[in-house]
Amino acid sequence: MRRVVCLQSVDRAVWGRSFSLVYSLCVAQPEPLGDRLYSETRGFVEEHVRGLLRRVAASDTVPLGDPDDGLLARYADAWAEFRQGAVNLNNMFSYLNLQFVNQHKPTDAEIMYGSAASVEGGEIGEEEAGAERIAGEDSRRLEVGELCLAAWERLLLRPLAQQLTARLVAALSEARWNPPPLDSERSRLLRALISSAVEARAARAEPLALYEEVALRPYLEAASCDHERAACELLADGDVSHYMRHALEGLHRELRLADAFLHPSSKDAVRSCYESAAVAPHLLALHAHAEPLLQAAAASTGTDAAERRDDLRRLYALLRPLGPNALRPLVDAAHAHVVREGTAMLGRTVADDAHTHFVESVLALQRKYARLFADVFDGDQAFFAALDRACSVCVNARPEPHLPPRAPDLLSRYCDSLLRKRPPGAGNPQLTEAEAEEKLSAAIIVFKYVDDKDYFQKYYARALAKRLIQQASASMEQEEAMINRLKAACGYEFTNKLHRMFTDVALSADLNAKFQWHVRNEANAADSGAAHLYVQVLQAGAWPLAGAHAQHGATHPPPLPLPAPLERPARLFEQFYRASFNGRRLAWLQHLCTGELRTRYTPRFYHITATATQCALLLSFDTVDEWNARELRDSLQLSQEAWLRALRPAVDSGLLILIGDADPPESQTEEARATLRLNTAFSSKRTKLRLACAPPAAGATAATGTSTAATTAVADCDDDRKMFLQAAIVRVMKRRKVCAHNELLQEVLVAARGLFSPSVALIKKCIEALIDKQYLERAPAQHDTYNYLA
Repeated sequence: MRRVVCLQSVDRAVWGRSFSLVYSLCVAQPEPLGDRLYSETRGFVEEHVRGLLRRVAASDTVPLGDPDDGLLARYADAWAEFRQGAVNLNNMFSYLNLQFVNQHKPTDAEIMYGSAASVEGGEIGEEEAGAERIAGEDSRRLEVGELCLAAWERLLLRPLAQQLTARLVAALSEARWNPPPLDSERSRLLRALISSAVEARAARAEPLALYEEVALRPYLEAASCDHERAACELLADGDVSHYMRHALEGLHRELRLADAFLHPSSKDAVRSCYESAAVAPHLLALHAHAEPLLQAAAASTGTDAAERRDDLRRLYALLRPLGPNALRPLVDAAHAHVVREGTAMLGRTVADDAHTHFVESVLALQRKYARLFADVFDGDQAFFAALDRACSVCVNARPEPHLPPRAPDLLSRYCDSLLRKRPPGAGNPQLTEAEAEEKLSAAIIVFKYVDDKDYFQKYYARALAKRLIQQASASMEQEEAMINRLKAACGYEFTNKLHRMFTDVALSADLNAKFQWHVRNEANAADSGAAHLYVQVLQAGAWPLAGAHAQHGATHPPPLPLPAPLERPARLFEQFYRASFNGRRLAWLQHLCTGELRTRYTPRFYHITATATQCALLLSFDTVDEWNARELRDSLQLSQEAWLRALRPAVDSGLLILIGDADPPESQTEEARATLRLNTAFSSKRTKLRLACAPPAAGATAATGTSTAATTAVADCDDDRKMFLQAAIVRVMKRRKVCAHNELLQEVLVAARGLFSPSVALIKKCIEALIDKQYLERAPAQHDTYNYLA
């Protein structure tokens, strides 16, 4: 055994007979000698380890001084010899391990509840058993190889632990600044000491406890002091960029040192030690440097921008491992910086195309900082969430709090400009389908930032209605794709009416085909002109036509006395519709109708597209060439505003000649003397003319970008919000029956999320209104609790 454990040469026959001898002792009759063999082997191993201790120590007292006194070298040599000898001895006693040790191993329950025998099965003394328990031994027999390692730990490594630890820490501290080659003698000695501490308990409970006690914890304590001192020196001159660069280099140096010498499980502990000592005490300096770095990285270009971005990467790399609290100031600084820049961008006055400037500015802001954050912050979602919040703040900001929100109106106008046909002209080309799809998809990004989505819904529905009625959509496929994008963002309920509008347009095309067949095959020959009539039948509940009425100055314009060429086809269609759909009532919206006229009094034929009012105005000159302005207005039964809006395009185009003033500022006598004359000498380069109806008085300003339509829609949206909130409150109370005030507020806020953000005051008003309507009542004993009244 001594020759085997000391790695001396052993004759092959002797080595073979040793296996037979072990077997014979284990199966001896009448009583096996396995217990005695195990005990004698344990005693031999312990005595051998004590001899190695004397050889390694080389004296009774080992000093803590110079790490080059040879202790590490003697220890490494002894460990290499003993480790291989233990492997050989374990192989020689393989039958003892298999038939004796393993059969006497306690069960898991015995180990857990402490009823198993001690390691030596009662053969060791109380002093030795106590030493084993101090060493953290399992309550079970060990195989011979494990027994050797346990003896090494207890009888050699622990007596020399203090001296070995001091030399290990000193050697690792030196290797931090002067790393030795991995194949050098110094590296071999360090790895030998650390591997012995790991392997000594590898097969037992808490396998790394000895390694952590002897190597890891002492090293981290010494390293922490070194890191603190180095960090203070780096920050002594106040250059935070210099500190961050060297701090990251120091972290990488520590991790390389851990990879080279320490156990792989120590890497996180080494990182945490470095960050706690070198970074955490200086968080205030790092946080103070965050805002200037963000400004410089966003505003600079070229080499300076690259340097500032590198500094931001280093700052993020230092702060991220310290947890959310350490990273939060950097996230907040990023949010505040984006808000400031976005507010400045959107606050610039733009006289023309305010909607285009608004949407493209928001998209430019979002894309700029999305690229920056993805680059320097490694795609951290905390920064993208901060970017989304900042963009939302910028989008929903109100320059003047008393005005309606501008974002829904501007975004709706932007979408309308993309989806509407553009008039021909070199300066206003129609977008290609790919360009329009790209811009509309980008508009959804801005839409997601809008808080008042119900306002946008109102504006978008009105713009869509105009495009569909006027047949001004650039592409019906694009219209449907945009509605599907809104549906994906807000759900089916949000786009329900928009889908119904599309359905009406499709059904109207089929209905008009049937009407034209009816005119050609069943109507009188005198009514053949009705085949050119195209009628759109729209559901009153789906189309936002009430708002369109309001823009013309009345809740419902009075009916227009149509000339015979327009009236006869309209009456014929009414008869056809009533015969096809019993019980349905038609209401003509003449202010939304358009017609086509052809001149016969000019040398060239001109095709004129005009509103129904303008058609009636021009057809009044079918039999006479001149009218008194007031008499013509009275015959058409138009208000002064509607009259001027219809008249101005006809006069400006040159079709009619106005003599006098049709809208004098003071005297009505001048209006009575004003006359309109048909311009029989009219000529134009184009044979197709469109008379655009003059818009009402402009309500948009360059500073706010808010249109008159946005202002008139506020009342409708406010009423809709009140009804929505009241319905949500009733649904909650119907389900809960009894509900506390704060809980009711929270549930209503959740129900309204995604459509708008109601104020608490508005919810309280809705609750009071429902109490007055006897939907709810306050609980008699608790005034902050409501009862539902069935």
